[in-house]
Amino acid sequence: MGVVIRQSITSTVISYAGVVIGYINLLYLYPRFLAPEQIGTMRAMQDAAILMAQFAQFGLAQSIIRFFPRFASTPTESRKFFNLVVMLAGQAFGVFLILYLIFESSILGYFQQNAADFIQYSRLTLYLTATTVLVTLMEVYSRSLLKTIVPNLLKEIAVRVLLGLLSLGYFLEWISFQELMELSVAVYMICLFALGWYLYAQNELGTSVMKLKELPKPLLREFLLFSLLSFTGTAGLIIIGKVDSLMVAGLLGLAPVAVYTTSFYMATVIEIPKRAMTQIASPLIARGFEKEDWAEVKKIYHKTALHQFILGSLLLLGIAANLSSIFVLMPKGEIYEAGTWVVIIVGAGKLVDMLFGPSSEIIVFSKYYSFNIVLIVMLAAMIITANNLLIPSYGIEGAAIGTALTLVVFNLIKFIFIWWKIRIQPFSTAFVKVVLISAVAWGAQYILPRIDSTILDIIIRSGVITAVFGALVYWTNVSPEGNELARKSLAWLGLTKKS
Repeated sequence: MGVVIRQSITSTVISYAGVVIGYINLLYLYPRFLAPEQIGTMRAMQDAAILMAQFAQFGLAQSIIRFFPRFASTPTESRKFFNLVVMLAGQAFGVFLILYLIFESSILGYFQQNAADFIQYSRLTLYLTATTVLVTLMEVYSRSLLKTIVPNLLKEIAVRVLLGLLSLGYFLEWISFQELMELSVAVYMICLFALGWYLYAQNELGTSVMKLKELPKPLLREFLLFSLLSFTGTAGLIIIGKVDSLMVAGLLGLAPVAVYTTSFYMATVIEIPKRAMTQIASPLIARGFEKEDWAEVKKIYHKTALHQFILGSLLLLGIAANLSSIFVLMPKGEIYEAGTWVVIIVGAGKLVDMLFGPSSEIIVFSKYYSFNIVLIVMLAAMIITANNLLIPSYGIEGAAIGTALTLVVFNLIKFIFIWWKIRIQPFSTAFVKVVLISAVAWGAQYILPRIDSTILDIIIRSGVITAVFGALVYWTNVSPEGNELARKSLAWLGLTKKS
């Protein structure tokens, strides 16, 4: 767990630096420099590429994590294994491309009435899809090697800085919107080459490729079956996370996509600790199952869920308390304020997802991984159905409700299944304490009067929430690891004596 905590802290710092840049882009630069329809077009292209990439890579990213421990005995074997996966991904993308071209007219027809401007960027979306496939495989390979820092720097910071600069270039009329869209795809390609160069410099890439016939037949069958099931499950999971914005585009138009995705992004800030912890916890869970070390798996399950819930609760409190002030500071904030309830609803759904910890990873890396696949497919169908019913009636709030309900149902079923089959669960009285602490922290800021200076109000309100929440978490010893980290940090700053 020490490796998880150390690298999670570094990854979280990088992620939050990326969040700051992302907030500047999404809450200031984009609304100031681009029309809502243009922002909606950009976000629709990015979300479509992420969605299609999951189909195009055929579940191979999850297979890297699951099977990497078996090929990590020597650097040569791990490099050959990764090259085999890349080769298979290239073939999978070829099949995907053929199927896409066959059904292209039907796919694009969905956007014809309300989002026709998006259709002209369909080819550009395919280039972005191919790039996303390769970046995803390299990022997962890096995580399996427990090298998460550089991939996170590229994804969380480099991409966002470059995209922000492109929007500025458009505002200054150095480039057209068409060129902005094309160069945004180039940004992802640059980061792909940078990540490839990093892995090569670390001697983690080679030219030799493991041949399928080199694998024992039982292992080959297990690998291909797992990839097939992961393809279904991961694609379903991405559908749950990304299809809502595309359905908003098809049913409501591109301008509502800008409001919805901006609000959605504001809510997903709370799950950054989950991403950072899961990146490190996933390979450790996989190794725990490989060694049948159930005590270690249970410990990772509990501690990851608890720390995700603590940090997620604090962040959701801060966002909810300052939401009206954030919209005041935004350029054209009166337009984006329509997404207030989207932030709250999606944020609550994300917090529930964090509460249940790495449950998906535990199921995926266990012998029951096929259940996760079936469940995700069912829930993907559920969210599509819910969105079709809720979006026409409730607009972007309907999409938020559909997403949140899906996350709640998804996690409840996973929790019941893990307890039934593996007999482990992550909860303790510490979680109840976190709920009570959150209520006290919310009440403390709620009684504060609003200050005329918006920025000062945000600072003071956030400070009160953090101080009350942090003090109570420390006093109740909800997280012994967190308390120890706090003591070491205070000692390092010279505020307390070193023990």
